[in-house]
Amino acid sequence: MKNRITRVAAALVGAAVGMGLAVAVALPAGAAVADGYYKQPFDPAVWRVDGGNARAISYDEWAAAGFPQPAASPTDYVKYAWSPTIYAVTFWGDPTSTWDWDRLTEAQWQAAGSPAPRNAGWIAGSYYYQWATANELFVEGPDGVRHKLTYEEWAASNFQSFERRANEGFQKLSWAPNIIRMTNLAGGQGYSIGYGEWSAQAFPTPQVVRRVTNDRFYKFGTAPTIYYEGPAFHRAVTYQEWVAAGSPAPEVRAPSNPGNSVDCSDFATQREAQAWFDLYYPYYGDVAQLDSDNDRIACESLP
Repeated sequence: MKNRITRVAAALVGAAVGMGLAVAVALPAGAAVADGYYKQPFDPAVWRVDGGNARAISYDEWAAAGFPQPAASPTDYVKYAWSPTIYAVTFWGDPTSTWDWDRLTEAQWQAAGSPAPRNAGWIAGSYYYQWATANELFVEGPDGVRHKLTYEEWAASNFQSFERRANEGFQKLSWAPNIIRMTNLAGGQGYSIGYGEWSAQAFPTPQVVRRVTNDRFYKFGTAPTIYYEGPAFHRAVTYQEWVAAGSPAPEVRAPSNPGNSVDCSDFATQREAQAWFDLYYPYYGDVAQLDSDNDRIACESLP
């Protein structure tokens, strides 16, 4: 048992050399956890180790054993360099699944004597993952803090396996500033995020694209204004933005029926009135009655 613990510790510590990272190392070489009673400095519970198996016992069990004086548990204190959260890890035996991990409250840390934690390369319960839109690796600690890993930091974790989130990621239109959190790349579903959410996600590098799956450029009837509709935003675009997006042919959509909502006095020039008339006439006819003689020229009295 102790030889395997030593090998695991050596591998993890070796990976951390050169960047000041220590890993949650097990027992010192040559040491072993003997059967008996133990107590962790930050917790009042008494543990019983029997045949390599450790468990917290009840007060009645401790009393039935005659209240044996518990020895100090083989506990170390670690944290990630990028998070303030301190963890206690107690090495009951081998394999690592027998180690007991505790995320400490401030009161527990003080009860343990406020020990200075070491920076760990790996902490149990951490989630390693990669977005589909970049080759970067991330880790989310048990406290929910996310961090973008360097190669050296991944090495210090002993190259933990990671989940490839194949249909999720972050994108950015090459012609607009928005960063998009894509929740469904194949379906083109997502939403624009602000700096706060991008920071909370540990600043994943967005994939720069001209278009997003299932986005749309469109205009209403004969009106010149072109709109963009996609997960980043839904708004009118400038001519320069449209060209930067590849000058896609916009869909032509029917405008909503405006009804009899204007008259000639609402326009400064005949040209303005004509543009309004030409937009709605193909779909709804002369709904505002701007063409009194039915020659398809609106508000002929205007300058």
